[in-house]
Amino acid sequence: MKYINSTIKWILLIIWSFLIFAFMEVPGVESTPLYSVKNEREFNLAFHQVNLQHNILMFIAFTIITFVMEWYLCKWVGNKLDFLKKVTLKNLILAIISGLIAYGIGILSAIIAHGSGTNNIIFTETLKTNLAILVVLDLVVIGPIFEEILFQAAIQKGFFKRLPPWASIIITSVIFAIAHNAYINIFFFQKVLSGIIFGSVYQKTDDIKMAILTHGINNLIIVSSMAIQAYF
Repeated sequence: MKYINSTIKWILLIIWSFLIFAFMEVPGVESTPLYSVKNEREFNLAFHQVNLQHNILMFIAFTIITFVMEWYLCKWVGNKLDFLKKVTLKNLILAIISGLIAYGIGILSAIIAHGSGTNNIIFTETLKTNLAILVVLDLVVIGPIFEEILFQAAIQKGFFKRLPPWASIIITSVIFAIAHNAYINIFFFQKVLSGIIFGSVYQKTDDIKMAILTHGINNLIIVSSMAIQAYF
């Protein structure tokens, strides 16, 4: 009976995690919902159908819902979040340097793959619209918070807390990569390496804020480069 209860518990936790991942995608979609377009002209035509008030309300609602769901998931897997932990200079420097390294890996991957893809066109065009603040918030703040809480706090130090740290980091990084890119290509391995960096920062500092900062710095540089493309 105990085994059955434990199995049911883990099935429910996995389902809960999938729901969180689905919900965390909503703010990103609402910040730039035009993923099907292939060029600037198609984007401009599609953008006329966007209801700005609806997008903002959905962005706010699902940000709150997702955060609450993640908070309880971490509590249920035995890794209660502590955002009040004191930030040390050593950890801060580690997070910043790690964020720069993660960005460098992304740039190297793009160079190897000979291009940045359609998504950059979509994001750079969105930065020229009224949705710009939403896409910046999602990529630089909301996205890193949600992803680090789910993958590092809940999965790495929750689901896999009984494993050796190196094993939990690698397994979590593979899951992180699969969630972002189901195809085995250069970008898949780039996500694995990024996940290892984020997970290692969290393991080293035991402070989820530092993993979030590392992820956020990586994304901030990406958004900054897109803004330069958009306006210059």
